[in-house]
Parts: sequence; structure tokens; C-alpha cells
Amino acid sequence: MFVSGFNGLLVLAIYLVIIAVIAAVLYFVVRLAVLHALQAHTRWVEGRLTE
Repeated sequence: MFVSGFNGLLVLAIYLVIIAVIAAVLYFVVRLAVLHALQAHTRWVEGRLTE
């Protein structure tokens, strides 16, 4: 059974919103992970410079 008309657009809009939310969450998770790794690397490099 095919979904058509307004119902089809509503289903499509809901799917697009869900995909956008998932993409935003993944973006922030990856961004936080990269920033944490960069800070840890900076601490490691600065620790080696003081030795």
C-alpha cells in the first residue's frame, strides 16, 4: 500500500526531521571527541617539552 498526498509529505517530513536530529547529535559527539583528543594531545606535547 502506497502513501500518497498529504500523508506522504508528512511521513517524508518526519523522516527528514529524524535524520536531521541524528546528524546533529552525531556532529556534536564527533566534535566533542575531536576536541577532547586535541586537548589530550596538547597536554602530552607540553608534558614532553618540559622534560
